[in-house]
This record gives sequence, structure tokens and C-alpha cells, in this order.
Amino acid sequence: MKTIAFLVLTVAVLGCQTFTPVVDPQSVGNRDSYYRDQAECRAIAKQGAPGWRNTAKSTAIGGGVGAGTGALIGAIAGNTGAGLAAGAVIGGVGGGARGIYQSEKGFEDIYRNCMRGRGYNVLN
Repeated sequence: MKTIAFLVLTVAVLGCQTFTPVVDPQSVGNRDSYYRDQAECRAIAKQGAPGWRNTAKSTAIGGGVGAGTGALIGAIAGNTGAGLAAGAVIGGVGGGARGIYQSEKGFEDIYRNCMRGRGYNVLN
């Protein structure tokens, strides 16, 4: 379970570092200002986006819900322990993926809006 949590957090951190909005070159007047604005907007987006805490919370909630569901299905099938364990892993991975998605989406939205607010025509 620790390995899964580590991988989920690693992907979350790396995901936020790869997005760059596509900006119409016609809206860029001064290249130096553009690169400065890009760096500032990226920093603002990192501060405002739900980060690893949101991902960890989603992983824990997903694991708990999955464990309960797995235990119920396992009890019906005759092996509560195996169902509980499988449900916890599946729920944890699903919850972690949801947390990563929310974090990345929040980062992208803030970054995009920041660049638009500074006068750039953001295409994506």
C-alpha cells in the first residue's frame, strides 16, 4: 500500500510540472514579459491548486470505501479478508487517481486563467 501511495504522489507532483498552456503567438508582444508571466503564473497555480493533501485524502477515502465494499462482497463470497484487502487496494488506487485528476485540473485552470488575465490569448 505504501508503494501505491508513493506512486500516486509522484505522478501527482510530476503531472503539475508538465502542463503549459498553448498561447497564440500574435498575443505575445514582448518575449521577456511573456516568459516572466509564464513563470509567475506557474508559481501561482502551484500555490492555489489542490495538491498532495487532496490526493492523499482521496486515496484514503477511496481505500476505506473500497475496503467496506470488498468486505461485503467477500462475506457474500465466503472470504471476507480477501475481499477487504482487494477492495482497499482497488478503492485506494481509484481514489488516488481521482485526487490526481482534481489536482491537475485545478493547476491547469489557475494557470490558464492567470495567463488570460495578463492579456494572452490561451488556446487550450
